[in-house]
Amino acid sequence: MKLPEKFISCDWGTTNFRLRLIDTESLKILSEHTTDMGIKKCFQDFKAQSKLTQEQFFAEYLKNQIKKLDSTISNDYCIVASGMLSSSIGMHELNYANMPIAFNGKDLISKYIPFDDMPDLLLVSGAKTDSDVMRGEEVQAIGLINELSKYEKGTLLLPGTHCKHITFEADVFNDFNTYMTGELFETISNHTILSASLTKASWDPTFDTIFLEGVKKGLANKQMQSLFSIRANTLIKDVSGEQNFYFLSGLMIGGELASLQNQTGTIFLAASGIYSILYKLALESFLPTEQIVCFEEQILEKALLTGQQQILRTYAE
Repeated sequence: MKLPEKFISCDWGTTNFRLRLIDTESLKILSEHTTDMGIKKCFQDFKAQSKLTQEQFFAEYLKNQIKKLDSTISNDYCIVASGMLSSSIGMHELNYANMPIAFNGKDLISKYIPFDDMPDLLLVSGAKTDSDVMRGEEVQAIGLINELSKYEKGTLLLPGTHCKHITFEADVFNDFNTYMTGELFETISNHTILSASLTKASWDPTFDTIFLEGVKKGLANKQMQSLFSIRANTLIKDVSGEQNFYFLSGLMIGGELASLQNQTGTIFLAASGIYSILYKLALESFLPTEQIVCFEEQILEKALLTGQQQILRTYAE
């Protein structure tokens, strides 16, 4: 396969869909189109009909959305799709690649699917260990290798609903763990007795102390005995819902980061917005600052594209 002049980046998550036409060399975004047709909803729509196969149904949606990109699309381009499109509820299920995987992505499983009426598709698998799986984050990690390769070893943190801690050494990703930090926080905040004691609030440095109090208890593995104190603090100590909100944030993040307390390698934080603020504050509470590397926003914004570009180049070789 010849490396195309442009490629279409397909970022099809559980709840959202995004296409971007990309200049392969510069990674400049030439056109973009998004919808709320996530993989989950598209799969439900597929199950509700019987005319098309699963692969045909997803391909048809993909073809129709490509037409909405604000550009003339050539069939000489290539679509690169990673993440949920290769899952059992996606277009075509691919097995997970076994860890370890090389920085250049050559160990990932890829399937090239040709089409007559739209650009061909390069579908990329996820990765697994003996006890964990991921789809999509491995491509983000590959997109950060230019920075990671400056270090002999370390741990890459990818905060989110299901946070990933991916370890690497000598230009190889060798292991990872998933933490349901974001989902647990959301569940506790909205579906337990504690919800009445929590008030979502924009971050303010005045919350530092209460947040770090939660981090400290999380690092000490005291989450279970500390959760109900949120309710008690409201009733007895008149602690505000906003303060409780950030105490719970600290408690969850501290519990996630507890395994890093004896870490000797560099910790790389790939987070933006509020995640960047909170995780950086938590990490600096127990690690020396020289052990922490926080990626700049512009690097993170292109991580997926850089990863897909790298995989496309590796496949074309």
